Amino acid sequence: MSHEITLEVLLSREVCRLLDSFAAAMNIQVVFFSGQGKILKRGRSFGNTPYCTLMQEKFFGVEKCVQLDSEMRQKCLTHGRAVSYRCHAGLNEITAPVKILGETAGFIVFGQFRTTRTPPECIKHSPEALKAFNEIPYFDEDSSSSLEDMINVLIEYIISKELISYSGDFRYQRLLSFIDAHLQGKPTLHQAARYLNMSDSGLTHFLHDRCKTSFKKLLIEKRLAHAEKLWKENPGLSISEAAQLSGYEDPHYFTRIYRKFRNITPGMARKEKTEQML
Repeated sequence: MSHEITLEVLLSREVCRLLDSFAAAMNIQVVFFSGQGKILKRGRSFGNTPYCTLMQEKFFGVEKCVQLDSEMRQKCLTHGRAVSYRCHAGLNEITAPVKILGETAGFIVFGQFRTTRTPPECIKHSPEALKAFNEIPYFDEDSSSSLEDMINVLIEYIISKELISYSGDFRYQRLLSFIDAHLQGKPTLHQAARYLNMSDSGLTHFLHDRCKTSFKKLLIEKRLAHAEKLWKENPGLSISEAAQLSGYEDPHYFTRIYRKFRNITPGMARKEKTEQML
């Protein structure tokens, strides 16, 4: 896809409440990243735990954490699913992709909890670090598995309720791509809506409210524009041939539609495109 999804400033209040509540209930970190790795929202709006801050300042730099986060997001993209891992500080984290229209639009990272009571070797002689480590929430194997299940349910709920949105431009570009791919066929509103994971009425309202058009008019405009592009690239192409390649089996019907929407005949338009090439 050449059109990038953006989640900037598109997190709804309900998503923020969900993240805050989940973080508070489980006593863990919940961080929402954009697809490009920018932090968009933190559950409970707090930063790293004292333990993680201490580890970054005294045992390794923050760069190692940033690099690991990036690698795990890339692993999510590769496998298309949530990835569980243990960070440099010995804590567990789960990075889960958020998919919209089949594209990874961002990531939710759940983390800074323990699944072991054994601290990392490097802090065994640091009372301060040991104390901070033991204050991190602990989940045994069963609890950890249940946490992952809850995370999957949370993400599915957010997506199914459309609590995360994305730019209308992206949805519109996806729709145009769908029409382009089916221009010579008979694409329907229902097919386009399914492609966009929308209801028929949802797509109708989107086109009316955001684009001031209808699916039928948009399809016609795309077909007429395609015919004009064909004449520009190949001035010798006949009206009948251009109509056929643009999805109109009947050249007479194509002529009527063209005249209605362009206020000139296809012949006049073809002549204009030919003269422009001279």
